[in-house]
Amino acid sequence: MSDTPNPPEDPTAIWNRIADFWNDYIGEGNDFQQVLIMPTTDRLLDLKPGETVLDACCGNGNYARRLAASGAKVVAFDGASIFIDRAKSYVTDDAPPIEYHVIDATNEAQLTQSLGSEARFDAAVSSMALMDLAEIDPLLRVIRKLLKPNGRFVFSVSHPAFNSIETTLTSDLIQPGGKPKQIFGVKITRYATPAPYLNYGILHQPEPHWMFHRPIGALLGACFKAGFVVDAFEEPTFEMDAKGKNAFSWAKRPEIPPALVVRLRPTL
Repeated sequence: MSDTPNPPEDPTAIWNRIADFWNDYIGEGNDFQQVLIMPTTDRLLDLKPGETVLDACCGNGNYARRLAASGAKVVAFDGASIFIDRAKSYVTDDAPPIEYHVIDATNEAQLTQSLGSEARFDAAVSSMALMDLAEIDPLLRVIRKLLKPNGRFVFSVSHPAFNSIETTLTSDLIQPGGKPKQIFGVKITRYATPAPYLNYGILHQPEPHWMFHRPIGALLGACFKAGFVVDAFEEPTFEMDAKGKNAFSWAKRPEIPPALVVRLRPTL
């Protein structure tokens, strides 16, 4: 099962209400994006100047701008119109052009109508977004059709096993050999069943947004069903921050990956 039960409210409506908060907070990328997600995605995507890439669920466009600056031809979309408005607000006269669209990533007909059905893209990317979609099968099917035969699709998500539904960050004081030592970890109480849940992705955001937990088997199973194979799978971690005072930082847990980054290729 790749998709989860529907929440009581359209998730996009919430994203439109909190988009300005996210844009102001994230800007061109926070530490999570700049240190973990973007470098790993850059390496797996391996874009060449002049290649055409689709950025699915682009948010405020920070990664689309990064791709365009590298010399790629970028088409980007998001379901939240406010995010696309904010993405366009970053456009300057000397900035590389980016083609933006407002598209519901769960609506296959809308995706096809806006993006076409021919194999027009060398690559596609979706950065930390699939877990925000109630359905992922429509997007996967369309991206499979839009990719050239030797294309690749790189996506990142919050790690379903360690940074998802009913996850608790722990801090314990142990005394091995009588010497006190503080250790930091993660407690998991639910994993196997896909489910929607409300989440504060940024502390103090105006309201929580819907996320959709899928165990790794369900997530990759949907990719296989859509006609992809996995040829790269990474779990980036932060370096240990021994001096930082925030006990809830992922840098206190260098052995626990908070995200997955996966590269898919179309089956032949």
